[in-house]
Amino acid sequence: MHRRSPRASWLRALTLSSFAVGGLFVAAPAHAAETREMPATIVNVSMQDGELTARIRWSAESKSLPGEVEVLSYDGTEKITAGERLSPKAGEEVEVKLSGAVQEPWETGWAQRLVVREAQGRELASQPYDVSLACEDEKTCQLTAAPGISASREVLHVSNALQKTLGAIEKEMGTKQFDLVREVARREPSLYGEALSYAHGLIKIGPAEGCQCSWEASYSRTNSSGTSLGAAHNLYSRPLSQNKPSNARLTTQDSSRVTLTLHCTSLASILTQEFGIRQPGGLVKPVRMLQPVYSTCAGTCSGRFSHFGRITGKTTAQSTTPFPPPTIPNGSAMEQSKYHLGNGLSPLLNETRYAPTGDQEFDRGIAMHNVSSGSGYVQTSGEAFHAYNGNASTWQPYGRAQGNYAIAVQGVAVCPGEGLGPMGRAFDIQSTYTLPENEVDSMEKSVQDFFSIL
Repeated sequence: MHRRSPRASWLRALTLSSFAVGGLFVAAPAHAAETREMPATIVNVSMQDGELTARIRWSAESKSLPGEVEVLSYDGTEKITAGERLSPKAGEEVEVKLSGAVQEPWETGWAQRLVVREAQGRELASQPYDVSLACEDEKTCQLTAAPGISASREVLHVSNALQKTLGAIEKEMGTKQFDLVREVARREPSLYGEALSYAHGLIKIGPAEGCQCSWEASYSRTNSSGTSLGAAHNLYSRPLSQNKPSNARLTTQDSSRVTLTLHCTSLASILTQEFGIRQPGGLVKPVRMLQPVYSTCAGTCSGRFSHFGRITGKTTAQSTTPFPPPTIPNGSAMEQSKYHLGNGLSPLLNETRYAPTGDQEFDRGIAMHNVSSGSGYVQTSGEAFHAYNGNASTWQPYGRAQGNYAIAVQGVAVCPGEGLGPMGRAFDIQSTYTLPENEVDSMEKSVQDFFSIL
């Protein structure tokens, strides 16, 4: 079990001997300690009509909700850019527009953050988001936003689609020089705007003269419920009325992946071009964007990685008649979670829980050191079922399946004769329910402790 100590968590206490052999396995047995739905869950972030828009789901448990919260946006320099005050209502899902939240990301950073917090300052939910461009032609673009992952400031964010296209270009061009934006647009016109923002960020973060290496982070998430939560979910199958028969079997299959990549390039020149960026209200703002001409270089550096993965899951179920139980339960739940490194078929963590009655839980974590792959991957599946006859005098059946995850990667460039090169970090945390306070570390703290002992 992940128990706290005065100075160290469960992870810090098991460092030297565990990492010496390349791995750490931490197990927490199933227990019935109280857990609750997260007070607030940011289920999506987007740009609508030129304004940052968040979709937030409030907990169905009113006792876990404060009377008032703040929704705040932070730019890439951690400066607050916009905010709204809200009064949460249990079980509701709301859409919040933050006017003026995204301001000049070409200056303040394309990787930004959204936070829901109490008036006293305690964070209830946090979601990184990536700002980019979508262009209607070669000269006019508008800002876009999408959920992202957290990374250290020196790490450049890139989508899977753009990373795949860049990989194909670099493989084809070899050591020849090429205009990054032009080559991306020639192959995948839909990625033109994203290539512009990526190229601008690459100049500010990455290559100088000679062969230079920098870090890039990409991610992918799939979620059957249509949210941005990836492998995290909260399935709750229950009657919505005491007097009406009902039944429902909810299922989901979800995944999340984080990849950290060392990218080595040799910069030949920097082009500048003026674009018009549409602002709310139709105003077009002229902006000069940087476009690199570069070639790839093998260099002498290679990336070595340390990984952390943690999966938690909970199933809860109740059938209609507790004494004696029905022959076939009419309320049940199942939760399964797996954690992999890279494209490995065999998971390093693999847990499944079934709940025909009562509660079942798992909480597993693992760390690996000196790994050649920079990719961590979580797969989950869940099922929640109930069948109710509409008789209000009986117990109401329900099934609930919930899952959280954390994926963290640290990369270090190893350069022969030069010692250690630049370091990069990336991580992704998604939670749908709280873990027992004062008994186990939060997902966020376990990631912080992992990085602190490297």
